[in-house]
This record gives sequence, structure tokens and C-alpha cells, in this order.
Amino acid sequence: FTNGSKGNDEIFNGLLPEYHNQEELYEQLKHYLENKEEYRKKVEELQEIVLNNHTYTHRANRFREILMEYYDKYKIAIKIPAPSWDEVHKWGDFYLAEGLMKEFIKHGHAVRLQVLPQWDDDDDSICDAVIVLRGLSEYKPKLAHHNIMWNISHPDLVSLSEYSLYDYVFIASKKWADEISSKIDTPVECMWQCTDTSRFYPDYNEEYKHELLFVGNSRKVYRKIIKDLLPTEHDLAVYGSDWKKLIDKKYIQADHIDNRELRYAYSSCDILLNDHWDDMRLKGFISNRIFDALACGTCVISDDIEGLEELFGDRVLTYNSPEDLNELIDDNLGHDNVYDVDIIAQHTYSDRVEQFLNILK
Repeated sequence: FTNGSKGNDEIFNGLLPEYHNQEELYEQLKHYLENKEEYRKKVEELQEIVLNNHTYTHRANRFREILMEYYDKYKIAIKIPAPSWDEVHKWGDFYLAEGLMKEFIKHGHAVRLQVLPQWDDDDDSICDAVIVLRGLSEYKPKLAHHNIMWNISHPDLVSLSEYSLYDYVFIASKKWADEISSKIDTPVECMWQCTDTSRFYPDYNEEYKHELLFVGNSRKVYRKIIKDLLPTEHDLAVYGSDWKKLIDKKYIQADHIDNRELRYAYSSCDILLNDHWDDMRLKGFISNRIFDALACGTCVISDDIEGLEELFGDRVLTYNSPEDLNELIDDNLGHDNVYDVDIIAQHTYSDRVEQFLNILK
């Protein structure tokens, strides 16, 4: 007899005699003690359920199935160049790794994230594959793993010999992937940046309403698009560090904007201004900010970069001079932002994880 209805329903299909108070318990006891045939049938009925479903053999077989499922799935370490877990939320690489992890897990694979100080420890010893998000920091691949680099930034810091240490190299630029592919034996493929459509989508918020928006650190130098814009009479909002000695404080909103707040900023501005650091622009590394902004339906003006038109057609406006920039701003201020689902459909984390899985199979 049991008073556990939920377990009874799940394991015995509700066939165990139930009681929920003293009176019901006495009634059940009296009924089965006085009705021997019903007692026998009930015991046989419950015994059959146990013997067919709940023996040690059944549990051992299920453990074996679980272990085989685990064995058949990939165990992946994703290495993030952030210096510590305390600082990881300030690094775009973390959100990239997080997006990949979520998609790998959907496929049933096991994933662990490692920040820079953990790269060389033994926590990845059970992993089949290692994905290195190559930005600022170099990693020495371990022979025990299938080592994959995704070079997402700072291509000037990566030598041909470093690329050659990997089993497979993805580069977030078709131009640079083609260039490197012709110089090394390691397979090289373009893998563009992407966006998380569960985090970036149109979501207007009056608190973030501005005519012009720029998100990015200055590294204590004038960013090209800001230099080409200023001075301006337009309502400009700048988020990023090290701007205080370069531009009027009236433009500066904050040193940092949380990744979870970015969609509000993108969705609520008239125009997002974007540019690329010289090494990224010259080698065709398109900013991930463009992918996220387009997912929010944002009007984007950027410096020109190879591959941009191939990816997004005329959805990203490009300029070549301060005069061009101001003309584009005047022409597009106040227009309703347009969300084009097709423009971003091939640039999600799901698509990128499929690329990874294709080379792991």
C-alpha cells in the first residue's frame, strides 16, 4: 500500500492500492485481507510489472545504454581567451562560446568552457575535441585531441606555423581563409561570425532611444567612424571604455553595456555606426556586431570591408568619406527599422555548430 500517488502513477500505472488517511488505510487492509483472490491477483499484477521493468538487470542495461550514449557523443572543450571567470562577461568571446555550447548540448554533446588560465590544465583530458576561439591568445594544441581553431579576430597575431598545428582551421573571413589555405596543408575553411537569435531580436525600449549609436572601446585612439562623424548635432550615444579624453562627455553613456541589454540599444536607435580595426578590415573579418544588429532589424552604417556585400547585400550601408557618412545619416534618420528574417537565417549558432559537426563526423 502507498500514499505516494505520483510514484504509483509513474511506476505502477496507478495499480498500487492507495490510502491518504488512516480510515482509507484500514479500508484497504480490510478489503485485501478478506478477499484472498483479489489479494492474489493484485500481487501477481504488481509482480509482473516489477519483473518486466524494474530488476537489477533492467537498471544495469539502462546504465549501459547511458554509457554508450555518452561514449557516442562528443566531449568538447571550448577555450575562451578571457583572463578569468570574474572578467568573462566583458568579453564577446564568452558569449560566442556560450552560444556554441547551447547548440552542441541540443545535439546531445557534452561541452565545457575554459578561460585562459585553464587552457593547459587537465580538465580537458576526457575531451575528444578542442575548439580554440583564437583572438588575442595562442594555444599549444595537445596531441590527444582533435584540435580546431576558429580565428575570429587579430589575424596579425597568428603565424602560418600556428595555423599548421591544428587539425582543422576555421577563419571568420573568406578572404583570409582563402589566403591561408593556399599556404598550409591543414584544411582551412571560412566560418563567418554569427548571432544568437534567442538573444538578439527586435525589442524597442524607450530608455535606449537615440538617433545614432556606437558600441565599442576606443583603445585610447579615435575610432574611424567616430572621427569621421564628429562634430555632430545628432543625438549620439557611445558605449565603451577609454573615450573620456577623446570625445565630449555628453556622448558617453557608459563604459560597458551588458550583452543582455544590447538588443534594446540596437532595436531602439535609428542608426548603428560600426567600423573595423585596420587588421580586421584589411583581412576581411566582418564585425560580429553587424550580425547582432541585423538580427534586431537595425539600420547599420559601416566602413566598407570585403565580404560584406556578399553576406548582406544592401542591408548594410557603407561609406568612404566623412561626406558620405553624413549624407547616409541624413537620408536614413527616422526611417522605420526593417527586420529581414532571411538576411540572418544562415548566420545562427545552429548553422555554425553544423559546420563543426560536419568536420568531426
